[in-house]
This record gives sequence, C-alpha cells and structure tokens, in this order.
Amino acid sequence: MTSRTPAHSKGVGRRVRIRDVAEATGLSITTVSHALRGKGQIAPATRERVRRAAAELGYRPDPVARGLVSGRVGILGLVVGHMADLPWAGTYRPYYAAFAAGATMAAVERDYALVVVPGDPASGLWARVPMDGLIIVDPVRDDPLLADCARHGMPVVTDGRPIDPGYDGVPTVESDIEQGMTEILAHLREAGAARVGLLSGFEPDAYTQDCERLYRRWCAGTGQDPLIETPAATEDPVEAALRLLTAPGRPDAVHCLNETYGQALVVAARRLGLAVPDDLMISVMRASDQPGGSADWEVPLTALSLDARQLGVECVATLIDVLDGKQPDNVVVPCTVAVRRSTRRS
Repeated sequence: MTSRTPAHSKGVGRRVRIRDVAEATGLSITTVSHALRGKGQIAPATRERVRRAAAELGYRPDPVARGLVSGRVGILGLVVGHMADLPWAGTYRPYYAAFAAGATMAAVERDYALVVVPGDPASGLWARVPMDGLIIVDPVRDDPLLADCARHGMPVVTDGRPIDPGYDGVPTVESDIEQGMTEILAHLREAGAARVGLLSGFEPDAYTQDCERLYRRWCAGTGQDPLIETPAATEDPVEAALRLLTAPGRPDAVHCLNETYGQALVVAARRLGLAVPDDLMISVMRASDQPGGSADWEVPLTALSLDARQLGVECVATLIDVLDGKQPDNVVVPCTVAVRRSTRRS
C-alpha cells in the first residue's frame, strides 16, 4: 500500500500550490486550474472534487500569478488632493474617514484591497505601490496626480470633478451640491433669515468653487448682496467667523462648508454676545447624517449632509467598471438637510 502525504504537512508555513492540489486529486495541473477558475469543459463531479481538495489543503490562489494572467494585482489606490495640508486634515477629516470606510468595504466585497497612497508623485508612487487604478478625492487645480495618471495610463476615478481642462473623460462621482445648496439656503430663508452669509474654504477644489457659485446665484435670485468670508490657510477659523459677524450689515444666518467652521462660528457668536439661533442661525456641511458629530454639540447644528460613505462605495464600483472595460456614467449622490436647533427660532 502507498499513501500520499498531505501537501500542507510537507513544510510548515509553505504556500499550498496548484501542483499540490493536482497531486492530491491525481489530475493534471491544467485540469485543476480550469476547475478552480470555472473554465473549460470539466465534469461537475470533477470540478467539485477539485474544489473540495483545494479547501482541505488550504489552497489559495497566488495573487502574483493571478496578476500575471489577468494583468491585475487586485489593489485600488486612494488619495486625497489636500491630504498633506494640516488645516484640511482638521476640517475635512470626518468626510475622508467616512469616504474611506465606504470605499474599503466596497473593495473587499469585490475581492480588491484598498490602500491609501501618497499624494505627491515625486514620492516614487508608481514604482513602490502596484495598483490597478486610483481614486482621487477632491482633485485640486493643476493636480499633479491626475497629470501623472494620464502619463502612466493609470485608470482613475475622482470624487468631485477635476477643475483642470482636459479631463472630461475621467469618470466622476459627486454629491448633488446644487440640490443641497438650494435646499439649505431656502431653509435658512424660510426659517426667518434676512441676510445669509457663507463661511467658505480656502481649498482649490470643485466642492468649494461650486458652493460659492451656487451661493452667489442664490443671492442674485433673492436680491441679496453676497457676503462671503474665507479663512486663510493657516488662520484660526474663529478669526474669519469674527470678521464675518462684525462686517457692515452682518448676516443673521450663515452656512459653513464644514463642521469645524460651524463650531468656530458658535465660538465667535458667543464672544460677540449673539444667541444661536435667535440672533444668528448656523448650518454646516457634514459627512453624513448619522448620530454624533454636530448633534452632540452644545448647540446642535442644522446640517447639509453629504453621504460620504456612499460616495466611497460608488467610486470603487465605478473604478472596477473602468477596469472591466466598461464606460460608466458619472454618478451623482443626493444630499439631505437635517434641521436641528441652530436654525429653529422660537
């Protein structure tokens, strides 16, 4: 009598190879490969026998070998246009965290890994990090990564439209900022605001530009002069909020482009003796409308909520469609307005 020694006992820690599965089943490597990949004219009983043997041996496909066959490594990259900017990290971290969480789960469900990569092409990104494609969050003006992706032929999807010319063919996933800004500004007016201001951001991206454009358009339609204040890149946003609230004809309502600016406005209002919401109504952009965040503050803030987690999911799905040779449409994710105490006047 003879017996085969299980492949996994031949060497502790050694990867079980497809050759080991072939030896255990007495079949050729080609037959085993086709059975595991669902290819070829393999009898159902044989296919099941191969799969059962592979499971018993602990066989897992070699990602390097699979990549050589498919041309993919199973890794998607994620980078944020402003990520190296410290003020950005403080103001938009909740959005980025929610986006990354959604993207990670969507990638894993599709058998991909998601890695966060450096935002500077000079870091040697392409030589050090093998990727099938890249998701760029909030591409900035003269974005170096977009240009580098074009030079290397790297498939790319952006969260937020590129603002440089020449990237019309890049698939984008965006929040419906037009719908959201229309709703939040209309809410402030209906809640009793006579003069609505905007605490904007210094970031050179489409989100900031579009919010300012839509705010100016709303002002033109309502007969109000625009009143916009923007913190400098290294400035405490409370200082910008104080300028806005002490300007001639100060606003009695302000929409802020992120939660950090909203909290700065609360602090500035307290210093000036203004009561929220009776003297000043405040609304903010939030990454989501989940419990926590501004709902837990001393004055819960009305929010224009962007579904950052869903935006991450859609970016991954769109990028995988591109990798599969499809031509996906641009995706627009709706916003919601959650009314809280900061805009509920007695």
